Amino acid sequence: MLFKLNIRRRCYRLWYSTSVRLIHLIILLVITFLIVLLIKLRKKEDCWLDKYRARLFCFVLTNEENLESRGRAVYETWARRCGRFVFVTRLNSSRNCENKTEKNLHGLCEFPIENITTLPDESYSHLSDKVRASLLYFNEYYPNYDWYLKADDDTYIIVENLLRFLISTIKRYPKPVLYGYRFGEDYVSGGAGYVITREGLNLFSSHIKNYSIYSQCNSTMEDMMIGKCFEKVFQIESHENIKHLTLVGETIDQHGRERFHPLAFRLHFNGPLNKTNREWIYYRPFHPTLFGYEAISETTISFHYTQPNDMYQIHSLIYDIKLFDRQLCLVSHL
Repeated sequence: MLFKLNIRRRCYRLWYSTSVRLIHLIILLVITFLIVLLIKLRKKEDCWLDKYRARLFCFVLTNEENLESRGRAVYETWARRCGRFVFVTRLNSSRNCENKTEKNLHGLCEFPIENITTLPDESYSHLSDKVRASLLYFNEYYPNYDWYLKADDDTYIIVENLLRFLISTIKRYPKPVLYGYRFGEDYVSGGAGYVITREGLNLFSSHIKNYSIYSQCNSTMEDMMIGKCFEKVFQIESHENIKHLTLVGETIDQHGRERFHPLAFRLHFNGPLNKTNREWIYYRPFHPTLFGYEAISETTISFHYTQPNDMYQIHSLIYDIKLFDRQLCLVSHL
């Protein structure tokens, strides 16, 4: 009897210890599985964004005098986050980078400058011609992108927010061909940056390469030229070919706040000090002009008139500084 009791006790102890070990092992396996799953999901998220990043072509209008200051700030901050990025400018022959055998680490040749032979001279009066020549060139030599972002050398772009926004527009119908800060006359701000879709660029190029058509929609202001020329294209093109398209897409967020900003951050936040100096911001926009917190979306994409020092500072605030426990320690706004 005692012998049987001892056997039972030993069997129970063995079963109990084995069960505990098994439970511990299961818990360990579950924790390991969750950690691996989180890592894979994070990598999948990064790869998912990179997949769309490769579909974004960015080009920045600049000139040779600004390359080392404004151009460098653009190049060292947001520009390399695009799938493909180039500067658009004319270099004089003494600074032609194509014949250099060594990379100049402290000069202009380190920048990706597209050699567009049809560019006009560098003057504001020829800015529309410069943009037209660039778009025709990119349509021919870089046709495999879904979105084409045009920006100035004093525009700061938050590329990840731009990509998220563009991805959210994929299923829109009818499909816009142009995105940016909207003005009432059916065009968008050039300084805030704008995006032309693949289909939009192809339509633009197929008609505006004809100079007689271009001359009917040209303007000294390149952003107005883009809007007028797209409007002209929509008039010329057969309804059957463009019935699924619309001209300008909506870019404000669900709270009515702008994503693209044609002024500097401080001006959108504080308001212009001199109303007459920025009078157009009050009567030309498509949506009512707002300032302060109500003006700036939490998914903001761009700011114009950003000087090089400001560009580095904004970039550091966005990408280098981490907000501790943002999701866990929410603070009520009193």
